[in-house]
Amino acid sequence: MRQMKRNFDVGRAKLLVDEISANLATLPADAARYSQLRAEVDALRAMLDRPDAAPELVEGRMKSVHGLFDRAAAELRADGVRAGMFLEDIGRMLGLD
Repeated sequence: MRQMKRNFDVGRAKLLVDEISANLATLPADAARYSQLRAEVDALRAMLDRPDAAPELVEGRMKSVHGLFDRAAAELRADGVRAGMFLEDIGRMLGLD
């Protein structure tokens, strides 16, 4: 067994999941793009609440949450770029450039 898994801190993982959940709660509830991320975080929380949670499974679920966050961040950056381009076009049309 690797060193990291022997020193797995369930309490610390729960705090992290609580923080992630709090951040997700600030997003609009109808934002469908975050439903998979919310479901994955809820599943991770349920897994951490089990007294027999295997660190390897928790680690895998945490990696899944991390991947979903990365994809959501990339989507938000792309949306921001598109919004900037639209605003630039509108400014040009209005003669504000």
